[in-house]
Amino acid sequence: MDAAEVPTEPEGPYRARMAEATRRAVPQGIDVSEREVVAGEVQVLYRTRCPCGHQWDAVEFQRLSLCQNCGRAVLVEAPKLPSE
Repeated sequence: MDAAEVPTEPEGPYRARMAEATRRAVPQGIDVSEREVVAGEVQVLYRTRCPCGHQWDAVEFQRLSLCQNCGRAVLVEAPKLPSE
């Protein structure tokens, strides 16, 4: 094997599947293309609603918050997140 034929970066499983899919005859009307796959970030926002109708978001869970609209203390239960 010639060193020039070796890819500079190993093919991931998605790229390898795409290469296999493009070798086969694709039925007419189906478009096969490549896309870059990147890692994303999930951010959880906690929305609190006061009985007065005011609502606000926070990045961290707060069990007790003060409503900026009516001034009451709003006590909430911890959310039940889906388990893995």
